[in-house]
Amino acid sequence: MLFRSFQSKMADEADPVVHEVDVYLSKSLAENLYLLQYLVRPSHLTYEDIKPLSVKVKPTQKEIEIQLPVNTKSNNYAFSKGEQMALMVDGRYKPSEQNFFDSNVMDKTILASGPSSVSTHRYAVGIYKDNEFHLTPLYAMAQVRPSFSYMDRADAKQKLNIKQSEGGESSQEEEEEEAKPVRLKFARHETVEAKARRMASYDYYQKKRDEEQWVDLRYHSRDDDRSLAERNMLFATKNHDISEFNIPPWEYLEKLMPPVTEEEEEKPALPSNILSLSQLRTMPLQDQVKALLINAKVIRFRQLLALLPQGTDSTAVIRCLQQVAVLVQGCWVVKSEILYPKDATSPHSGVSAEHLCRGRDYLMWKFLHTRYVTRKEISSVIKLPAEDVKDILEQMSRVRVSHGWEFLFDYDKEFCSRYPEIIQRQKVLWEAKFQSLCKQLKINCKEIEKKHKEQTTPEKCKKPRTPTKSRKRTMSGRSISDHSDIEPEGTDRAAANKDGLDDNCVEILDITGDGAFTNEGGLRPSTGVGNSKGSVSFNNHVFNHKEDVLQGLQSFVKDKLNTRYVLTMSEVKRLFQLNLTQSQPGHILSSGVSDQMLEQAVLDVGGIRLNDRWPKQYIEEPVFLASRIGDGLDPMRGVLIGMLQTSCRVASNLFKKKVDEVLDCPISENDCKKLLRDYCITKGSCWYLKGVNTEES
Repeated sequence: MLFRSFQSKMADEADPVVHEVDVYLSKSLAENLYLLQYLVRPSHLTYEDIKPLSVKVKPTQKEIEIQLPVNTKSNNYAFSKGEQMALMVDGRYKPSEQNFFDSNVMDKTILASGPSSVSTHRYAVGIYKDNEFHLTPLYAMAQVRPSFSYMDRADAKQKLNIKQSEGGESSQEEEEEEAKPVRLKFARHETVEAKARRMASYDYYQKKRDEEQWVDLRYHSRDDDRSLAERNMLFATKNHDISEFNIPPWEYLEKLMPPVTEEEEEKPALPSNILSLSQLRTMPLQDQVKALLINAKVIRFRQLLALLPQGTDSTAVIRCLQQVAVLVQGCWVVKSEILYPKDATSPHSGVSAEHLCRGRDYLMWKFLHTRYVTRKEISSVIKLPAEDVKDILEQMSRVRVSHGWEFLFDYDKEFCSRYPEIIQRQKVLWEAKFQSLCKQLKINCKEIEKKHKEQTTPEKCKKPRTPTKSRKRTMSGRSISDHSDIEPEGTDRAAANKDGLDDNCVEILDITGDGAFTNEGGLRPSTGVGNSKGSVSFNNHVFNHKEDVLQGLQSFVKDKLNTRYVLTMSEVKRLFQLNLTQSQPGHILSSGVSDQMLEQAVLDVGGIRLNDRWPKQYIEEPVFLASRIGDGLDPMRGVLIGMLQTSCRVASNLFKKKVDEVLDCPISENDCKKLLRDYCITKGSCWYLKGVNTEES
C-alpha cells in the first residue's frame, strides 16, 4: 500500500520540460528505406568492409538477397570442406556460367530475408543535427539470415543420378503408356467469399512470391558520393512538396484558407450608426481603420485600439490613421475628402463636395484653437446652407447651452504625451492647410490668428449676460427642425438657477480622468448634470443612476465574468465598448460609465480583484476573478483563487493537496482540471493565470 501511494505521488509530480527540439518529417526516401537486421551476427562484426558481389530485391514482397565473398585464404577456412561443398553443388569443376561457385571451392555465401511480416507504420529513422530532429518513415524491416538455397541444386542433381541409375532399359525399349481418358473441367463463377479464401491461402501467397522478379541493385560504399547524396535526403527541406496531396503547397494553403469573396446576395441594411464587427474582422487593417473612422467621425486612439483585433500593432494603426484622419484636440477626425468624395453633393442642398470639404476643414481648424464655436460665426465664413452647417457640426461636436457647440471629446493628453512626433507632424500639416483655406475662403489669416491668440487665455466661469428684453429667433433664421440655437426662456433660466446650476459652469458626473463610455462614438465625458437626489439628466431625459445604470452594468459584467472567469480591466472596457456599439442609441448605459463604476460593478457581482505583480514593460492594471458561479465548486474555486493571490503559477498536485487541507475533502480529477482550465492556461508542466506574463512569473 505504501508503495502504491509512493507511485501515485511520483505520477503527480510535475515533469519539467528540459529542452525543446523542432521535429521535421522527410518523405524523400519513404518508399525506399530498408532496415536490415542481422539476427545471427554479433553487433561488433559488421559487413562494412566487405563489398557484396550482388544485391537483389523484391519491392512488393519486401525481400532482399545479398551475395558476399568468402575469404578462402583465411586461417579459419577449412579448404577440404569448401571443396566438398563446391563438388556437391556444381559437381566436378568445369569452367561454366552455370556453376554457382566461381572456383572449385565454396567462395561465396548468401544472406537473404523472407517476406517482411513486421508492420513498419510506427517506425522511422531519425537524424539529429543543429537542434533539429528529422524523421523518415521506414518502408520495410528485413531480417537477414544466411541462406543455403544453392544446396537445392545438389539435391536435384542427386535425385537425377538416382533416377538414371534405376531406369534400367533405354527409353526405346520402354513400353508405350496406355491411353487414358481425359476429363474436361469448366471453372464456375467464383464468389466473393471463395475469392477471399483463395487469396488468403498459402498457395496463393507462394505463387505471388514466385511470380515477382528480382530487381538487381548497384552497391555503393558508405563514403561514396552517391551514398552521401542519398543520406542527405533524410533531412526535410523547406521546399519539400506535400506528398499527401497532388498539389503544390501554395495551392494547398489557398484551399485550406480560401480568400474572402464578396457575397452578391443582398444583406439586410444596417442602421447608419451600427457597423458589423463580423464583417469588419474580414477586412485588412487599413480598411478596418477607415470603416471605423467613417462610422464614428471622431474617435480616440485608445477607443480605436479597443475596437480592432487584440494584439494589433499600434505603430501600424497610427500609420493607417494618418492616411484617413487628422488630429484635433488629441483625437482623430476623419478627413473631409473621405466623407465627401469627389463628384458627391450634399443631400440637403446639393452643394458640391469641394465646398463641403472646405467648410468642414475650417471647422476642424477652429476646434484646434478652441473647444467652443457658434454656428453663426462658422456660417459667416464658410457660406454654406444652414442644414449643411448643422450636419457638419453634429459630426464632431455637441450643443452646450450658452456656450454654442463644444468639441465632442476632451483633449487626449495621454496620446499627445506618448506620441509628440505625431503632434508636431500634424501641426505642420494644419499650418499648410490653413494657408490654403485662407485663399479659398478669402479671409485675412493674420487677423484670425491674432484673434485666436487673444482667445487662448484661460476661460473663467462668468455669468451670462441677460438681455433686458427676451429676443427670439424667427424660423427664417433657423434651419428646418433645428432647435439647437433657441435661447431658453427667462422662466426656464430662472428655474435652472433656482436649482443651483450655472449655465457656464456645468458640473460633470463624478468620473475618472479616463472618461466615460457612451455609444455616441465611444469614450467621452458624460454630458449629464448631477443633483442632490442621485438622478442624472442626460439630453433632457432623467434616469435613476443607482437603480437603472448600476443594475444594467452589474448584469453585463456578471454575464461576462461567469463565462470568462478571468478578466483584466482593459478586457472589461473592450467588451463594454463592443456592447455599446451594438446597442441602440439612447441605451441606459450610454449616459456615462467610468472605470470606477465598472470596477465596482465587478466587485458587487462577486468578482475578486487580484493583486498581481506585473513586469516593468507592462502597464499595471486590475485583474478580476469570478468567485461565485453556483455550480457546487465555489468552495474549491475559493481555494484556487487564494493560491492565485500569492502566485500566478499553480501546480495541480499542490492544488489538490490544498483543497484536501482546507475543505477536508478530496477533489476529483475532472473537477480539478475544469477549475484549472477556467482560470489558467498550461505551459510546460505548470498552470499560469490567464492574462499575465508567464516569462517573468
